[in-house]
Amino acid sequence: MAISETQLSTWSNQGAMVASAQTYNSIQACINAETWNNDVSYNIYLQGSYKNSTNTRGDSDVDVVLEFTSTFYSNKSELSLADRLEYEEYHSNAKYSLSDYKLAVIETLENYYGKLNVKVGSKSIKVIGGNGRLDADVVCCATYRKYNSFGKNNRRDYVEGIIFWDGSGNKVINFPNKHFRHGATKNSLSNNNYKPTVRMVKNIKSKLVADSTIISGLAPSYFIECLLYNVPASVYKETTNQKRLIGILSHFLELDKSGGFQDLICQNNQLKLFGTSDQQWDVAEAKQFLQAVLDLWNQ
Repeated sequence: MAISETQLSTWSNQGAMVASAQTYNSIQACINAETWNNDVSYNIYLQGSYKNSTNTRGDSDVDVVLEFTSTFYSNKSELSLADRLEYEEYHSNAKYSLSDYKLAVIETLENYYGKLNVKVGSKSIKVIGGNGRLDADVVCCATYRKYNSFGKNNRRDYVEGIIFWDGSGNKVINFPNKHFRHGATKNSLSNNNYKPTVRMVKNIKSKLVADSTIISGLAPSYFIECLLYNVPASVYKETTNQKRLIGILSHFLELDKSGGFQDLICQNNQLKLFGTSDQQWDVAEAKQFLQAVLDLWNQ
């Protein structure tokens, strides 16, 4: 028996936003209240499901990006020798490093919220919620420029993202603003049905986890969103949630037959969805998740 339209419609609804806004505003107030040197600059913004309007009722942690913009990192080592020489002649060494800034941020958060409420993790700084705030994961990062080329008269040939190093020293590069903009465009091209459908499928995943059909780590929310980004906009223009879900499953069944999974991309359009890095998914896990969704539909 197919999942009812009423249930799918409920699952497509957005989760509460008030507490997430209070959480973000609190973190912003904390950082902005600090007396920084005049040459220290940064941007604070949301990322993840709350930023992208794909949050569901079960989402809790609010992801806040604290991007250090006084300096930037790049892929200059990947440039041609001529471009790299021009790059090094044009750019000088930065005064501050990301590690210096992160230490200052941790101290600022501890002073504001108390040391017991600030936990430094491998990839983010956890600020424990309270007084109307949710838990927050603060990602302390720096600006990253992915250069295609560089010349003194051609200095803007790059894609901008963020970069940080995790607790094991591994470099993590992402493009949250690109992810957001491409998602907004997809939603616009899909009669505003793309984001509600992402929420619907995320809630289906939650049911599968609650029923012990799959484990939570099989299909992280970020990867679900990227997977659905690859579905043609025409599928999201279907008139009912049931038809959209059928269209999604049919699309990936056909894609599996043609061997096209390896060509899927992340929503930021900078990385393939499937691969071996921490920011890529495993094809077998994606297929296992889609099969579980199909089995639920066919129950």
